[in-house]
Amino acid sequence: MRRYKKIAFIPDIHVPYQDDKAVSVARQFIRHYKPNTVIFLGDVLDMYGLARFDNKDPKRIGHLNEEIEQAFYLLRDFREDAPNADFFFIQGNHEYRLKKYIRNNAPELHNLPGLDLATMLNLDHLQIEYVESGRMEYNGILVKHGDKVRARSGYTATGELESVGLSGISGHTHRLGQIYKTNRSGMFTWIEAGCLCDMQPEWVEGRVMDWQHGLAYGTYTPDKDKRFEIHTLPIINNKILFEGVEIKA
Repeated sequence: MRRYKKIAFIPDIHVPYQDDKAVSVARQFIRHYKPNTVIFLGDVLDMYGLARFDNKDPKRIGHLNEEIEQAFYLLRDFREDAPNADFFFIQGNHEYRLKKYIRNNAPELHNLPGLDLATMLNLDHLQIEYVESGRMEYNGILVKHGDKVRARSGYTATGELESVGLSGISGHTHRLGQIYKTNRSGMFTWIEAGCLCDMQPEWVEGRVMDWQHGLAYGTYTPDKDKRFEIHTLPIINNKILFEGVEIKA
């Protein structure tokens, strides 16, 4: 009998602006599902203070050390929820803010040991592999943070699939969506994996953001066939309904 392995994808958390209940539900799911592989899809940290836009809230600047410490403990918690899994952390555009800030403001420090995020988060200790390129191919699918944002759920997934010509999964949009495409090369799919961040950050000024809490999961065959199946998993009212089991914070 073919041996399948399980995988879970954790989308944008944006520490310290995460939704604690959504994160808790995701952790409960990891404990229940017991994946062999866990991949963070980027923007685990927000790094607001290093953003280049103007008119930043001064109350949110100057706490980068606290943000990194909080992210470390969150990653540690996920690692403890799946102690035997392989973990990967895809760099997102918010994590990239650190490298860009150093390059623009102190290029002489660029290669100084200890100033990279993987070291700051002590990822070696947590046995989490940091993917600095922002993308990786894993068992036949492309896993990336994402660099496209289109108007509606699924539109970005379509753009990503048409851009790379492979099945894959991404975060970045904070939306849940899945699309399929068939051509002469076969059937392909792309997933937008949702988010675990605060749905009403202060900068939205009362608007309702078209975002969805959720994550993604699937199964794959660790052999030359590289078969896989991936699904979105919405978090609604701080609960997940998975195979007849209610999982909540």
